[in-house]
Amino acid sequence: MVIFMNAEGKHPIRGVPDDTPGVYYRSSKKGWMTQRLFREYLSERKAMRADPRGRNKTIYLDNCYDLQFFPPNATDLCQPTGSFIIKKIKDAWKARWNAKKLSLIKENCWQNKVRKDGSWSGKLQNPGKKFFLQLAVDAVRDVNHQKDKNVMSYARKAMIRCGLSLGIDGTWSVAQLYPHLQEIVAKHRTHFEGEPVTSTPDTQKSSTAPGE
Repeated sequence: MVIFMNAEGKHPIRGVPDDTPGVYYRSSKKGWMTQRLFREYLSERKAMRADPRGRNKTIYLDNCYDLQFFPPNATDLCQPTGSFIIKKIKDAWKARWNAKKLSLIKENCWQNKVRKDGSWSGKLQNPGKKFFLQLAVDAVRDVNHQKDKNVMSYARKAMIRCGLSLGIDGTWSVAQLYPHLQEIVAKHRTHFEGEPVTSTPDTQKSSTAPGE
């Protein structure tokens, strides 16, 4: 899913068709995920692929739950995509985008705009949103085809190292976690084993701004 910034949150944007295979896009005023966009994503057939055997997919929701906030600046430590998947995708994006810019330079594709002072802007032509939709698809596919030395996909490796999946031997252990997560477990072993965390003024203060 790609979210574009659009002051009015319109879709489609400037007539850009949402028909690029492998990507689903929407727009919001500030370019961030919103409740409306997330609901649309869950009901989007292109995003939620049909089961190959024709079976229905069911999402179970429960209204009896408590919210537990990560400490500030913990997103990149505990979420698989934030651990290194996004970095891999960004690397693939940059490589393809740099190749496109070199191609535009070789083809002499410059913006023919003159500034008020009579000078040229010197900018390359914008390939358009359709190009970037396809670029997002290609970048993700590039990463999906990458494997580590154990022939494991980076997506599965991230899930294991973050503790959200069993290890390659089918069991779960602290040793499978990233080193920084192992350090956190070692430092707070009693809480890791189930001892409740008592509320203190410091924790109350930090919990007011989750995800900062």
